[in-house]
Amino acid sequence: MPFTRTIESALTDPLPEGEAPIAGRAAYQALRERGLPFVPVHTGGGCFALSLALPNGEVLVADDGQIAHDAADHGAWLACFYAAPSSPYDADEDDVTEVYLGDGTLSFADDCTALADALARWAAARHADTGFVLAS
Repeated sequence: MPFTRTIESALTDPLPEGEAPIAGRAAYQALRERGLPFVPVHTGGGCFALSLALPNGEVLVADDGQIAHDAADHGAWLACFYAAPSSPYDADEDDVTEVYLGDGTLSFADDCTALADALARWAAARHADTGFVLAS
């Protein structure tokens, strides 16, 4: 029976020799190093993103809609803030703020660093504006 790794394991556990890391692993670790408690979430169709729940919405991070592909296939990170709907009758899918958009020219490591730095700055600015506290 083949070994199947959970998304949590793929992000955090030591990898056996010869197993390639998923793209989300380096981003997850860079975000955690900056005190940002992102968690993996299933977004449908076998795809996963990194999520940071906030009092007034959620930040999602993915690369072409997925964090679970090989790091060697990474294009660029995208992080967006999705504001919580003000009413269940007015869930505005267009209320999205782009927090980070990699342009595809950075190396994988540099894109992970730029993503984490941009999100850390954004979270600090939102904390200053709203006073929310990140819980890990």
